[in-house]
Amino acid sequence: MGQLIYCIGNKAKTPFYFQSTGMEVFTMEELCYYLYHNVETLEEDLAEQQLIPWIRDELGMTERADFLQQIVNQKSGIKDLVVSVFVSTDYYTQEEINHLIGQIDEYFELLPIERKKRHADAFLRYGKIREASLEYRNILDDRDFVNLSAREQGTTYHNLAVLLARDGMLRQAAKYFLVAYQKGGEKESLCQYLYALKLGGMEKEFNQELQNYYQETDVLHRLENQFFFIEENREFSPDYVNVLRLMELKDKENDEDFWWLLDETIQRLKNEYRA
Repeated sequence: MGQLIYCIGNKAKTPFYFQSTGMEVFTMEELCYYLYHNVETLEEDLAEQQLIPWIRDELGMTERADFLQQIVNQKSGIKDLVVSVFVSTDYYTQEEINHLIGQIDEYFELLPIERKKRHADAFLRYGKIREASLEYRNILDDRDFVNLSAREQGTTYHNLAVLLARDGMLRQAAKYFLVAYQKGGEKESLCQYLYALKLGGMEKEFNQELQNYYQETDVLHRLENQFFFIEENREFSPDYVNVLRLMELKDKENDEDFWWLLDETIQRLKNEYRA
């Protein structure tokens, strides 16, 4: 899970897999750590029908699982369920549990559109690309989108633009990066907007926008450094070297080496693009 967690309880042979984030946990301590850092998906995570059976069967915590099932049957609420999970281990102190309860209260005091935005951000954070993209689009289509702060509106457009750029849709990504900058005023959105124009081959628009934003010297300086770095290091990249080698082999009779290297290069590029 990206951090060393001290566990004293049983370790499951089969981890529990959370559909919302794609994360796996093996122990009660890992479960508590995961829930503590994912308030945005807490409600659906605890609603996973197989979670309590997993606690009973894989962790051997029969009494705790029965008690949790009783809370679910009584529909006591998410906070009672959270506390009952967390007191199953000494991983968090009472003060930390109270802090989490406060975070839960704050989360459910947010507007529905604000919770939806936090939910989409959680999908993006865990690499759930399809789910994040769909959620961001739903947010933009929601009539309550105007109730988000200007900054939150900007990050919604920005994050969706990132996903579009990842899929090679640079023209649409550029459009959303620009709206993100206009809404939130973040320099990062402006920088990514100019990147998208340049990398998308929109040279006319790129040159025009360089003039329009000439006063943003820090952004332009960053662009200049980045493009200089790419140009300077291009010849040292494995893909560039492979292309040069392919050009050499193409004019020779060693077809076997040519086709092997071509296939290997294409496969690696595909894997990097999908990563």
